[in-house]
Amino acid sequence: MAEYNTPPELLRASIESILAQTETGFELLIVDDGSRTDVSAIVDEYQDARIRVVGYGENRGFVAALNFGVGHARGEYIARMDTDDVAEPNYLASVVGWLRQHPEYSVASGRAREVSSDGRDLLLGRPGELTRKAVMRGFTPIHPATVLRASAMREVGGYREFRRSEDLALWCELLLQGHRLYMVPDVVLSYRVHDEDFSKRRLSNRGDEIRVRLHYYPLLGAGPREYWRIVRSIVSGLLPIGVLRTLRMRLHPRA
Repeated sequence: MAEYNTPPELLRASIESILAQTETGFELLIVDDGSRTDVSAIVDEYQDARIRVVGYGENRGFVAALNFGVGHARGEYIARMDTDDVAEPNYLASVVGWLRQHPEYSVASGRAREVSSDGRDLLLGRPGELTRKAVMRGFTPIHPATVLRASAMREVGGYREFRRSEDLALWCELLLQGHRLYMVPDVVLSYRVHDEDFSKRRLSNRGDEIRVRLHYYPLLGAGPREYWRIVRSIVSGLLPIGVLRTLRMRLHPRA
């Protein structure tokens, strides 16, 4: 977890969902990215030796915090969790268990239930292998529902410094290095989406996403259908928020 100013009640819910996992052999590493929330005090409430808090006493940004956490992680696998999401109890058992049975894959994701502030919950994710073309067409791992082999993460050098698209850049780097990605059918996460999250999908906030696509798509062998995805990103960024939310309702099934 990379923590920066999460409301304490949401942070506690997220931590508790990890501590409630049926797979108990893990460490929960929380990177304090200069948060005003007293992370150590909240962690002390649980008296659980599996939780470690690390940090550097200032705010360096989300990607820097993620890479700092990767550098301090001690496990064979790395799972990235948002501080305001809630994992299902079967998350680690399901996704890590699948990876253990399929050594030819480096990344596995579960599906997620998008919990919107307006109560319109959606089901995210398409099960199956996430190939180059699938990723370029928008079928990607769900970042806080994903487990990676630590060796693969370190082989590609961790996250690239792209705002709001660091995960897409990571999937592309892994694919370019020959790693395989998969999505299991299990729903393993409740993914919170707040009103302000929709405003971040405006074109003014999508510059890095478009730059990531323009950089990686030629390397991944994109064709016309894949480049159309870039056009879609630009068009959707120009749409009113209400229209964008309506389109998402039509594109994704209800949870």
